[in-house]
Amino acid sequence: MQRYGFKNAQDMVDKFVEYHNELVSPEDLVYVVGDVVNQNTPEFLPQVERFNGNKILLRGNHDRVFTDEQLEPYFEEIYQEKEFIPVWVGDTCFKVQHYPTEASLNHFNLVGHIHGAWKVQLNCINIGVDCNCFRPHNLDEDIPFLVTAIEKFYDNDVWVAYDDANKMYKEERGKKGRYLDVDGLVGG
Repeated sequence: MQRYGFKNAQDMVDKFVEYHNELVSPEDLVYVVGDVVNQNTPEFLPQVERFNGNKILLRGNHDRVFTDEQLEPYFEEIYQEKEFIPVWVGDTCFKVQHYPTEASLNHFNLVGHIHGAWKVQLNCINIGVDCNCFRPHNLDEDIPFLVTAIEKFYDNDVWVAYDDANKMYKEERGKKGRYLDVDGLVGG
């Protein structure tokens, strides 16, 4: 909590509610792309009621601790894990879901799951609050902006994960010490 400037978990929730309600009116439609409450703090579920908007939940892995009956008081609709819904933004249809690994090849995908690990990929936009200064995304403003950036302005440096320099790490990701070959750097 401290590294983000929150005093404790309740302070974090209070700030999330403040940030959310600054941008979202009670009548707005809100897509929650999963992980509505951390699975280690299920006691915070009733706090969802404090967030403005008519909320639709696309269940994520942290939501497994809750039954649909526990979630129903807070959401207009609940979709199960790996389900998706199509959402139109302007003249583009997006596939909204929790998992980026379930992304459609022929759509832009609006996803969650990875929290703040990345914001955009070639055909995915992370719409979780963790990558947006803990604020919700405005689909009508943020998403067209990001699509234009992906289509027209981002270059190979943005997509460096696909670069030859990273191919050897694909199967090694996350292994402790794998990226720290000091001897290789010193000599080369």
